[in-house]
Amino acid sequence: MDFSTVFFRPIQMEDRAWMERCMAICPPLFTSLTFPSLMTWAATYGLAIGGDADFFVVRSQHDKGYYCPCGDVEKCLAFMEDRARREQPVRFVYVPEALTGQLAAGGWSILYRADLSEYILSTKALALTEGHFISHSYRSKVRHFIRELPYRSREIVPEDLPALRRIRDLTAASAGEGPDADVLSFEIEHFRALGLRGVLLETEAGPGAFMLGYPQRPGVFTATMVRRTDALPKEALAVCLYELSRMLLPDYPLLNVEEDLGLSGLRTEKTLFSPTDLLKVYEAFK
Repeated sequence: MDFSTVFFRPIQMEDRAWMERCMAICPPLFTSLTFPSLMTWAATYGLAIGGDADFFVVRSQHDKGYYCPCGDVEKCLAFMEDRARREQPVRFVYVPEALTGQLAAGGWSILYRADLSEYILSTKALALTEGHFISHSYRSKVRHFIRELPYRSREIVPEDLPALRRIRDLTAASAGEGPDADVLSFEIEHFRALGLRGVLLETEAGPGAFMLGYPQRPGVFTATMVRRTDALPKEALAVCLYELSRMLLPDYPLLNVEEDLGLSGLRTEKTLFSPTDLLKVYEAFK
């Protein structure tokens, strides 16, 4: 196969259909290889995309290498070998466990990336469904909020976007001006194009909290951004997760609570929700 015509350029909204065709051939396991994640974090991590009709691969300035190609497996592996001949040393991150044996047999060094592996949670447990275990802290926060503060929850529709912008602006000072703020703004402005879903909490004072996310793969949903105004207590964040989980049942039995992105604090917090699975991430390099 000749990969000399593969060139890299910025990811665009118009790439979605092509990328999802490739994902249908070889479904991506990880949040970081989905269209919404790649599109929203492209500027922060310096992402560019290349490939052909049957596969795509992402190059990352932040990781000084590539993400694992997605699509026709034979082409993906051939591209990795071609890039190794051209660029040694070369590295690919977000490699699924299923490919590690074949790559190791081909002379690739394999490194387990615990910092990038993703904890997956039970949606039924987060929805406080009877018979499903969840941490006492989470259960207590949700029940205390429900008992003390009357509220309404509904699935977000495009007409709610002005309310999301108001909550974003009210929380901007406390949330900071880091990459999360840019990603949140991008998600709100491209809510439909990214295929996002979410829940909005309202009290007598009006809309006060929301949580956004997207389908990651069949049966798995990823929650990306959550915000609350100072008018609501911190428990509102847990209630957003609770209401999102209730909304997603029964279509998404598994929930990935926010994109790990190697953030140790977030990963530690996710372990408190009693994860049901761990998607192991590997790095391959030559």
